[in-house]
Amino acid sequence: MVDDPDAFLAALERPLPKSFRVNTLKASAEQVKSGMESYGFGLRQMEWCHEAFVSDSLGIGATLEHFTGMIYIQELASMLPPVIVKEELENARIVLDGCAAPGSKTTQIAAIMRNRGTIIANDLDYERIRALKFNLEKSGVINTIITNYDLQHLPDQSYDVVILDAPCSAEGTIRKHDHIFDSWSPRAVSSYSGNQRVLILKAFDLLKPGGTMVYSTCTFAPEENELVVDHLLNNREGSSLERVSVEGFKTCNGITEYEGKIFDPRVASCVRVWPHHNDTGGFFLAKVRK
Repeated sequence: MVDDPDAFLAALERPLPKSFRVNTLKASAEQVKSGMESYGFGLRQMEWCHEAFVSDSLGIGATLEHFTGMIYIQELASMLPPVIVKEELENARIVLDGCAAPGSKTTQIAAIMRNRGTIIANDLDYERIRALKFNLEKSGVINTIITNYDLQHLPDQSYDVVILDAPCSAEGTIRKHDHIFDSWSPRAVSSYSGNQRVLILKAFDLLKPGGTMVYSTCTFAPEENELVVDHLLNNREGSSLERVSVEGFKTCNGITEYEGKIFDPRVASCVRVWPHHNDTGGFFLAKVRK
């Protein structure tokens, strides 16, 4: 699957660059950039997301900008799900973030929506919801309702956009959490995959006709990525995939075969994010239209 195994492994051994996103509910990218540079921080602005920056300083978290919610410290690949549906979010009236805590994507969605419309930020884990609530308040988000459901039991409601950043084995976060593989097992991957197949069907059912869903994970496992999207395509009429493309950010197409199983050829429209291509964590994205 990996185009350059040596480069891939070398990337996994390096720490992630320090990255953050400007919260445009409180400041502009230009304001934050000016402030950070006045501290002597070196910054690199991302071509594919005007609000995304990488810094050469570890002191970002100690700045006034972070304390007041003008920036949100966030891994670059984690910013991609809202980015690929930015146009849809700008025109949406009601949006679901199905597995929202601790709120990195919810706050990003709210900024894109400019605090207009309504976001339902749902999470199963009540303890993580405390962090979600804190981050929403800190970021100045006022268009969001927090709910505490297992997503498969979320009451019926039709949404313009659904973001499903599904619980996963998190293999792609090893550069940040080097203990990930201490608890990894094929059984765990299989368990996550089974749950994801349930969640993706529920998330699709909550979409309005013409609505858009992003399914994403931070894992490399095909069982949790292409296999899950293939399951949706095979079990829901009217589901289709749009090709994911982020200008200035390198991605690879989803795979269409794994361990003898042939997936729906449309799965190639999904994308994989390999750490060595953009110096990020690992990620997977699918953009689904109803």
